Amino acid sequence: MIAQWRLFLLALRYFTRIPVPRWVILGETRVDSAARFLPLVGAVVGLIGGAVYWGAAEFWPTSVAVVLSMLATMLMTGGIHELGLADTCALLSQPKPTQAAPDSKGATRLGSFGMLVVVFFLLTKYNGLMALSAANLAFAIPANVGLGVIMIAAHTSSRALVVSAIAVQSPTHLDRDTAPPRMSIGELCFALLTGFLPATLLGTPGLIGLAAAIIMRIGFVPYVKKYLGVYTGDYLGATQQLTEVSFYLGALAAWTYI
Repeated sequence: MIAQWRLFLLALRYFTRIPVPRWVILGETRVDSAARFLPLVGAVVGLIGGAVYWGAAEFWPTSVAVVLSMLATMLMTGGIHELGLADTCALLSQPKPTQAAPDSKGATRLGSFGMLVVVFFLLTKYNGLMALSAANLAFAIPANVGLGVIMIAAHTSSRALVVSAIAVQSPTHLDRDTAPPRMSIGELCFALLTGFLPATLLGTPGLIGLAAAIIMRIGFVPYVKKYLGVYTGDYLGATQQLTEVSFYLGALAAWTYI
């Protein structure tokens, strides 16, 4: 039990800015050993985002509360997923990703393209959360808490799909500086179970949102692996962001017609 608790704290240490005791990081432990707890890390991030939204909604309009909740989740992770999305989009915008590195002007253009994608992406997330703030859940819940539950479900399911992407990596898709991940079937099942469970509590909208996230993961991960040819941490961050927003959009579409 202590070893599992240490792995969970290591996952917090690797994937968020939450401080952990120094004894947690002593010794050698591979990141993929703690990856099974990524959905639980997502639950913590979503819980904090939901708590910020709940508190802010008591004093300011919903639009302000949503922006503050998005800022809180970004600060908790240090923006690593958003940066991963920007870098991945910049790489995918190159006609020949295997060509020599671009000059300084070319690199600037690629970086600008990635940041533009993130800006439009965040606008999509903001509008989705704004619409979901008025959603009625299938169970009784205090005012301004429902969006936090939806955020928890989105953050856990998206990170479970990131774990699934880590689990299927093969040595042929790794760059020379990346060690092949090690993850058992049991660890993957644990991550998927803990990641998908919150979505099922939302009823049909949650299941449709989960299906949308899964479809995004099935389409995006193989495409990036084929296009880039190597395994990078950036595209895992992009996977998390794309599947999270896909969850919101899928759930929102379901709530619109239910």
